[in-house]
Amino acid sequence: MGYFFLILFLLCLLVPIFSYVIFPWYMKLSVMNIIRSKNNYSSITEWPSVTIVFSVFNEEKVIRRKLESLLNSDYPKDKLQILIGSDNSTDQTHQIIEEFVAQNSNITLIKKETRNGKLKIINELVDMTSTEHLVFTDANVFFEPLTLKALVYNLIAKDAKMVCGNILKFSPKNQGISDQEIFYMNFENQLKYHESLKYGFCVGVEGGCYAILKSSFVKVPDGFLMDDFFITLDVIEKKGKVLFEPEAVCYEDVNDAPMIEFKRKIRISLGNFRNLKFYKHLLFPIHQGFGFAFFSHKVLRWFTPFALVFSFFLSYAVSFYFSFFILVSLGYSLLIVLPALTIYLEKVNIKLPLVNSLGHFILMNFALLIGYIKFISATNESAWEPPKRNV
Repeated sequence: MGYFFLILFLLCLLVPIFSYVIFPWYMKLSVMNIIRSKNNYSSITEWPSVTIVFSVFNEEKVIRRKLESLLNSDYPKDKLQILIGSDNSTDQTHQIIEEFVAQNSNITLIKKETRNGKLKIINELVDMTSTEHLVFTDANVFFEPLTLKALVYNLIAKDAKMVCGNILKFSPKNQGISDQEIFYMNFENQLKYHESLKYGFCVGVEGGCYAILKSSFVKVPDGFLMDDFFITLDVIEKKGKVLFEPEAVCYEDVNDAPMIEFKRKIRISLGNFRNLKFYKHLLFPIHQGFGFAFFSHKVLRWFTPFALVFSFFLSYAVSFYFSFFILVSLGYSLLIVLPALTIYLEKVNIKLPLVNSLGHFILMNFALLIGYIKFISATNESAWEPPKRNV
């Protein structure tokens, strides 16, 4: 019985190790010999018309810089439209946008007098667009001048149906959990790029910056919080390319408050499990192609909290048969207090890299677990409110 518990314990540990270490390492090795051609923007003799679509709610801190970054793009100005939907903003967001509207005929603001939620806003805005090439973004994501061309280039020259931008996180204050979130985002970007090179798809685009053909866009049903992931899976289901473009660089401020990010991760977890229920058939065949990447990159991560909880109890069970595991079980017990210690350290801005990283990892997995509980309890959570901006 002792060996049985030990095998179960090791299998539980394999879940996060495979998803966070083995699979990314395998993907990196898989693309080492792939020739990566540079984008030849000069080969495009005529750029198509593009509409940038995004929703806002009380974004007075970032909306001016956002619009300036879009207008400073080197994309042809006469081919660029900006369509903004305000979800009943109550601060100075409307006034700031209207300043830009007065000076730029290609910016349109749609104001809602009641809260609708991001999904409804986006679906309505898409109905108003007249271009085949669409770019979706968030108010706190700032574009480099080349970003739009890099996104659209993939739709034209590489026959992509959807293109994921290269969002780089930054922290103006360099406090709290900013280091951990920046590291994780860079890690994710690299993995998505490798997936894109190997398979012709990346497992999930970031809603903060992506391009898509309007003919490939699907309206997301109510209740699906992770609209970007839902749309990604729909494109892949229809055998469309979803590419990651490293030259489509943009910047997003990172949350430095642990509890704000904790609540955001709960919401993300709830949305992910809803998407998994809807698209679970895409997991098969699970040993190859998208099924393997989907399972390894996403699904194993979503079930890592359960693996960690089971391995905690199994470490105590194994300790009855192997005395060495008494130390392992004690170590697990100490890990339980790490999230609280991490929150305290980040509040007083003390950085202990190993402690902060482990505590952040456990705290975010606890958020995933709560998200699953909300999922099985059929929580109808769909209200949308952006996190506090740090810029």
